[in-house]
Amino acid sequence: MSKLVKYLLFLTNFIVFVLGLVVFGVGIWVLVDKPSFLTLFEEAQNVSGVTEDQFDIKIYTSAAYILLVVSFLVVLISFFGCFGAVKESKCMLGTYFTLILAMFIVMVIGAVLGYSGNLEKTIKDPLKQALSQYRDNATATNDPRYAYKNAWNEVQKELKCCGVDNVKDWAGAEFVWTPTSANKPEGCCFETRDGNEMDDGDQEKCREASQEPDSSKYYFEGCYTTIKERIESNQNTVVGVAVGVVIVMFLNMLFSFAMCTMVN
Repeated sequence: MSKLVKYLLFLTNFIVFVLGLVVFGVGIWVLVDKPSFLTLFEEAQNVSGVTEDQFDIKIYTSAAYILLVVSFLVVLISFFGCFGAVKESKCMLGTYFTLILAMFIVMVIGAVLGYSGNLEKTIKDPLKQALSQYRDNATATNDPRYAYKNAWNEVQKELKCCGVDNVKDWAGAEFVWTPTSANKPEGCCFETRDGNEMDDGDQEKCREASQEPDSSKYYFEGCYTTIKERIESNQNTVVGVAVGVVIVMFLNMLFSFAMCTMVN
């Protein structure tokens, strides 16, 4: 029985150790290769009259640092679990049990506190305010609206979306469209739904096309709508993984406690 507990504790912690290293690498990648919509929010802070409170970029960048810290703690804790099981060390197993119990409590508290996250406030409102700064005729590199133009077009190209809620967000005359017949930004018109990239002629037709969010040819859904749908579509997977992690942590606490009592 003690051998079975030993191998189970080692195996589960080795898997967690490897996953922790992967997540740590993802955290570094997020910091190095920042998503384009974060660049859009940063540009908003450089515009006169837009305060840091309206566009709190720290909400997003701090998430990457939290990811690094948590993954580092996971790697450290699983290290104690692996070597504690292999060496059958009461000291390491006791340390492991204490650390994983503390992390278990923090995860539960964090889940309760973080459940009430407001996507409208943290994502949609900043996007709406940033959208109002877009000007299609901005060409000077020292013009803040030029940075907005590039950032918005890059966001829409990457996420395959158009506007915040949908393409109709671009209906306002304040965007000063060029050519004057176009009524949506070029960022909405890089690729069709069948995967073909557009040439200049195709882009012009796309920009002049009717503003129908459910277009079968173009990606005219909103960027906020796209982000929200992706979050909701992955919600069950995230919840399932979280439940699985909690179960593994709880079982590992039991295994480590059992080994502590069995080791002489």
